[in-house]
Amino acid sequence: MTDTDAVTQALAAAYDETPYQSNAFSISAPGHLRAVAALYGISAPPVANARVLELGCAAGGNLLPYAVAHPEARAVGVDLSVQQIEAGQSIVKAMGLKNLDLRAMSITDITPEFGQFDYIIVHGVFSWVPPEVREAILRVCRENLAPEGIAYVSYNTYPGWKASDVVRDAMILNSHDAQTPEERLARAKDMLAMLENGLSNNNPLRSALQQAARQVRKQSDYYLMHEHLEEVNAPCYFLEFVAAAQQAGLAYLADAEPQSMISTNYGDNVAMLHGALSADAGREMREQYLDFAVGRQFRKSLLIHADRAEKILDRPEANALEKMHVAARLTQARAPAGAPSKERHYLTANGVGLSSQASSFVAIAEALRLAWPRALTFQELLDAARPKAKKTTTDAQLGEEILTHLVLLLNANALCYRLEPVGYAHEEPQPRWIPGLTHLRAIDIQGSRMIGQYNLWHQSLRPPVDEVHRFVGQHIDKGTSLPELRTRLRDALASGELAHPNGKSMKRVRNLDPVAQSLLSDVLNQLRTLGLLI
Repeated sequence: MTDTDAVTQALAAAYDETPYQSNAFSISAPGHLRAVAALYGISAPPVANARVLELGCAAGGNLLPYAVAHPEARAVGVDLSVQQIEAGQSIVKAMGLKNLDLRAMSITDITPEFGQFDYIIVHGVFSWVPPEVREAILRVCRENLAPEGIAYVSYNTYPGWKASDVVRDAMILNSHDAQTPEERLARAKDMLAMLENGLSNNNPLRSALQQAARQVRKQSDYYLMHEHLEEVNAPCYFLEFVAAAQQAGLAYLADAEPQSMISTNYGDNVAMLHGALSADAGREMREQYLDFAVGRQFRKSLLIHADRAEKILDRPEANALEKMHVAARLTQARAPAGAPSKERHYLTANGVGLSSQASSFVAIAEALRLAWPRALTFQELLDAARPKAKKTTTDAQLGEEILTHLVLLLNANALCYRLEPVGYAHEEPQPRWIPGLTHLRAIDIQGSRMIGQYNLWHQSLRPPVDEVHRFVGQHIDKGTSLPELRTRLRDALASGELAHPNGKSMKRVRNLDPVAQSLLSDVLNQLRTLGLLI
């Protein structure tokens, strides 16, 4: 047995020993990858009937939302962990999916005969496998990628991971002779306590190590085990990854989050000094300089075949958004004291504040807010902004204003965008789960939670689990009509079967119909905001 085989077997055993919930990653969704490529002038196959391969798929939680939403597509996932693949296969069978194939196998065993794929996804794998497997990943991305396909590879990067390297080394040192996973975790956390609170004031790395240790402390146990305590974790500089990709016959296209490549998103000082230093540099060198400026720890790179490299635009083209379907989860925020009366304030889903007095921005922000999770076309945004625009403003001028606002939302990490429609319709009178969710919820109820819930934007979700949400969810499962659901909710409150979320019992309270209606509306609004309802 070679050293690589030994490490590979150890990795498989570790994931079987400590399995984790397999979730959707929105930035790796084929529809998102296709849209990002379009920003850089690169075409990619339509997702409705695409062929998708994921390397290191765990139980298939990142492929399942795609397969359910696109029944004419074909999705294949491979993973070393037999336990996770078998768990995923049982869920796929229970859901009756015919277009999702999960296989327990090594990436190194994939050959050109395995087939060609329009999208190849490798999330959370590249940095955690031996060098021979990293080479195999890039080989598969070349040999098995369709001529106009896109590969997505995520990995840990320097310089941001330098402090985390020290934290990892220290945790491994303190837990190296542990006999069980639980003991390894406990000893690793003991070391975190020292790094957080027991470092000398004269330690030149004190601040960086404390911050890195605190970040690790916030993570789940399974994340700590697989991110920091695995046998292999090999960050690299961005330019090293690009060089390896080029050697494999691939070209770097962009980051899956293009806003992360824009220096102005990190403040004026970063933008000014980065611009001066990288004025004459190529795209890849500019991004490496930016990684130093922001201390980037993680990248999500898109790759294409090297013979398409000359077609890549140097910078993203905002006009490409005109052909897209866009959405944004925004909430209205209170204006601070002294703000202009016409200024409107919003919060993104990530808590970023946005404000503007521009009537066109307010118009499209309101249109997007009210439509979420449904996507709007560029024409719908024009129609929303036109009543607020000056009569002398031409459609071309208004379109340029809207593009500017969409770029602002993109840079704030608030914009969801696709080249094809996303399956949300106008609000229906009868609440219905998005495709596949009824089956997945039934599997969860039976005790298998290997795959997390998601929405049609491929976002991983943790829906509320209080008893009122569970009650309403169970009746949506059954197809109970809204009037009947409201009546049953009222009766459950009146009988004491359910308590009000404020903790008060509603037994013997008269006229509970308004209370039940208010509670039901709140729950349904939350489920719609999460994107769980059509």
